[in-house]
Amino acid sequence: MIQFTEEEIKKLRKKSAAWPEVTNKLKQSVKSLWKRPLCVPDRGIGNWTLYYYCPKCSVELTFDMDSPEHHVCPVCKGNYQGEPYGGAWWGRMHMENYNRAYEMGILYLMTEDLSYGKKAVEILKEYAKYYEGYEIHGDILYNGPGKACAQTLDEAVLLRTFAMTYDLVMELMEEQERIDIREHLLVPGAEFLLQHRHKQLHNHEVIINSAIAVIGLLFSKEDMVRQAVYEPYGILYQLEKGMLPSGMWFEGSFGYHFYALTSFFAYEKFALHTAHSYIHHPNYKKMLEMLIHYIQPDNQIPMLNDTTYGHSISSLYLYEFPYRELKCPVIGAILNLLYQSEERNHLESLLYGVEKLPSCDTVFKDFHTEIGESGYTIFRGTNQQFLLFKHDTYGGEHDHYDRLGISYLAYGKKIAADFGTTGYGAVMHYDYYKNTGSHNTVVIGEENQAPAACRLINWEQVGDITYVEAVCDWTDHHYQMPDSFTIVQWNENKYRNVRMTRKLAWAGSWFAEMFLVEGVEKGNSVDWVMHIGGKRERNLNKERPLIGKMEKESYFEKAPYKYLTEIVEDIRGKETVDHFVDEDVYTDLYSYIPDREVFFAKGPDNPSYLEVNYRIERCQGKEACYLHVMESYKGKKSIDQVVFHESEVPGQRPWIEVTDQRGIHRIEF
Repeated sequence: MIQFTEEEIKKLRKKSAAWPEVTNKLKQSVKSLWKRPLCVPDRGIGNWTLYYYCPKCSVELTFDMDSPEHHVCPVCKGNYQGEPYGGAWWGRMHMENYNRAYEMGILYLMTEDLSYGKKAVEILKEYAKYYEGYEIHGDILYNGPGKACAQTLDEAVLLRTFAMTYDLVMELMEEQERIDIREHLLVPGAEFLLQHRHKQLHNHEVIINSAIAVIGLLFSKEDMVRQAVYEPYGILYQLEKGMLPSGMWFEGSFGYHFYALTSFFAYEKFALHTAHSYIHHPNYKKMLEMLIHYIQPDNQIPMLNDTTYGHSISSLYLYEFPYRELKCPVIGAILNLLYQSEERNHLESLLYGVEKLPSCDTVFKDFHTEIGESGYTIFRGTNQQFLLFKHDTYGGEHDHYDRLGISYLAYGKKIAADFGTTGYGAVMHYDYYKNTGSHNTVVIGEENQAPAACRLINWEQVGDITYVEAVCDWTDHHYQMPDSFTIVQWNENKYRNVRMTRKLAWAGSWFAEMFLVEGVEKGNSVDWVMHIGGKRERNLNKERPLIGKMEKESYFEKAPYKYLTEIVEDIRGKETVDHFVDEDVYTDLYSYIPDREVFFAKGPDNPSYLEVNYRIERCQGKEACYLHVMESYKGKKSIDQVVFHESEVPGQRPWIEVTDQRGIHRIEF
């Protein structure tokens, strides 16, 4: 066996006896497959599992192993049949087969119960019977094809998991069974993956190369190991080139940051006792430690770019293995945060965790990436306030075109939080969630921002106010696209001559902002967008409903605006305050709106059957300057008055005077 030594196996058996809840959870997990007939297709029918989503509600359908032809939405109860749902069901069935086979291999290792090991062998043998005959299929954006599955990365996860299972139960096989599984499933699978690698930085390539490398190590195929680990775009190349200076994986999504790390560590767990392990590479430590700055007050991870609600902090059990190997205090602190709300009874903690984690207290502080670099700023307040300012760089396929966006939480509520996204097979992933207009930033001509890199250019403390400033400049010709395949989903011409600057003033219980846009070409709308949760208190005497179909379409024509409903035009004066309430949490938005159109609307939240409020401020012209103050509170508010002042000096920007319980604050940007 490669992945565990004899000494480690002895310790695992003792540990599993001391942690019976983990063993019992595994037994429950495999129960669905352990005693039932095998369900393995005789042809390559598996489709993308992310098609297994309700097209109306954007939520995952209920997977039922006994229902391959009927697929039900848990929200609207819609019953879907045919493709792509049938093929996606088979994709889910593949996941059940390989995940449960691995878990049964682990159960055999820990309990020495032959029934689990033999069932895992049966699954491997059944796939070896059909795998070579599976036709190559799949046409999913950004992905190569598969055989069992519909994309190369899913194929890689299947093959890698089966290889790890083979390693666990190999001793139970007859020699011919070993040969059959090796020669008709795992080796041809690795050869298929080698044919469908791409020369790009991407989490896909980490996953694909990790599978090739594991199979290469398993069968002592040095050439496979060399290609997967050491060649350009192999595992080491991805580790060294794919990490940004801030420690974030270049795709800018926590979902894919940890998706990549999961496959890096899948390889490292298998390679640990070989000459090909790089677990002590400094980039691993940096990629793991960076999370400590971003954990929200609710112990969740910010929904940046293509991150879904499945990527919560509970997915961070993967930190158990690197903590055991690196003994890094920050990694240990993150694990301690995880176990404040979770029991330490996960398989990762049993297989790879230290016996006992050291106790430590974590003090969260405001944070920003280095001045002059792309990245993020985090502000934290006393009432679970969390303001994330996104001044990062374009991350390729999984980007959301939302440079200079913000995400704000307070009192346990998503006040103006980033949506993240839903399953990629759902229509609204591309049509709504990925677009600039569904984020808290500025959109020009209702088109997605073109790729660019922001820079943090100032961060300073002035009294009890912290100022931060970042710029996104599309006229900067030094920008380089990431070394990753992309499909153009933006409008280069709309942003070609544009420079945007967003300045925030953070006061702990409230914040002010100036958003300056310059260089817009004539004829383009410039929209400041903010979506806010809760219920908006309407100003019915000062709003004009836009109810006619042609009238609505004349204002909002493109995705994601086409999903907006209940649109009204605000016709008040140039200084306004709007009120929102979410149970006992109130949010006030103060705005300075001279010479512009202002609209309120309802739009989809995530999941899409829920709603949020939209406020859109639309300007026309070469330049636009937006000024706002936002405060969330319970009971008595902190702010008494907000006054927006025109500058008396030609060429200078307006300034804001905020009077709160501490006194009068002059906010100058």
